Amino acid sequence: MRPNQSRKVRNYAVAGSALAIAAAVAVGCGVTGTGTNRAGSSLTFDPLPSAPSGASAAPGSGVNPGALPPGQTAPVPSPPAPATMTVVVPPPSVATKPQPTVPATPAPAAPPKPAGNGGGSGAPSGQGDGAPSGPTSPTPAAQAQARSVTKPVLLPDGSVDCAKSKCVALTFSGGPGPVTRQFLQTLDAHGGKGTFFVTGAQVNLNPDIMTAIAGTGNEVANGTWTQPDMTTLSDADETAQLQQTNDAIRTSVGSTPTLFRPMGGHTSPSVVDAGKRLGLTQILWDLDSMDYNYQADPDGLTQVLMKMKPGQIVMLHDTFVSSATALDRAMTALSDQGYAFVTVSQLLRTRAG
Repeated sequence: MRPNQSRKVRNYAVAGSALAIAAAVAVGCGVTGTGTNRAGSSLTFDPLPSAPSGASAAPGSGVNPGALPPGQTAPVPSPPAPATMTVVVPPPSVATKPQPTVPATPAPAAPPKPAGNGGGSGAPSGQGDGAPSGPTSPTPAAQAQARSVTKPVLLPDGSVDCAKSKCVALTFSGGPGPVTRQFLQTLDAHGGKGTFFVTGAQVNLNPDIMTAIAGTGNEVANGTWTQPDMTTLSDADETAQLQQTNDAIRTSVGSTPTLFRPMGGHTSPSVVDAGKRLGLTQILWDLDSMDYNYQADPDGLTQVLMKMKPGQIVMLHDTFVSSATALDRAMTALSDQGYAFVTVSQLLRTRAG
């Protein structure tokens, strides 16, 4: 092979190798992909060193690499090879995808406002057509109406007119005793009065409490001497139970009672007649609180007491602290509803009228 031909073969081989490498690198780097940020990238390579003129393209081809062709005394100088070879990768032709055209969405039409408050199909009056803005403050008139509570109607002497008011009569049995004071405090705190059916045998043992009952405008009534079942007694014993108690009350507070209550409501025509002979009217109850069943549950007793209605006589025992607690809670709530708490005698005057 002649030297010029050998040089050409070598240059072609180098150029072909460079192009092949450039193509492989371009493919590996994704130059031919769709990413436009790599378009027109250039790749630079160091070319193979040029063999001296006259050397064979491949060693071992049967030609001495250092021998010159016959008749050539000096090697023909070859043009210097460039220090680097740069292959410019043309940018791929990326087809531009057409962007879909999104039709404009028309704004929704505002719903028609309801005409007036009638028909039942529009928004409630005062609510408006927009988004709710939270609860609104009541008007002064509405606030005044919410605060307005029916108050008891008073007579010229200052007592409650139960014919025009929500009157209830609170009655107490079992005392007098130490817990009785707490009931007196509760009544006084709520401006109420009560009727205490005292046990005659305990009257002389608690003179100060008897004075406190009568001295605060509450009513003292006859609860029999020892609270027996009056229906099991003879006529004489029935009379003795009531007479002894009357005497103890008169001695303690200076007045004779006009009402009596047999223990547990155990009564008979004979018992009623025994009271009449002594000027006593028998009084039972309309609402029995059964407070002895609620000694560990004053909240439950409060709910029972909240069931009282105007004109009723309510039965309690002034021997249980929890009963006093429940009564205070009930009176607080009922007072806000306009209830008045009066003695049995005052309530009976209304019933008689």
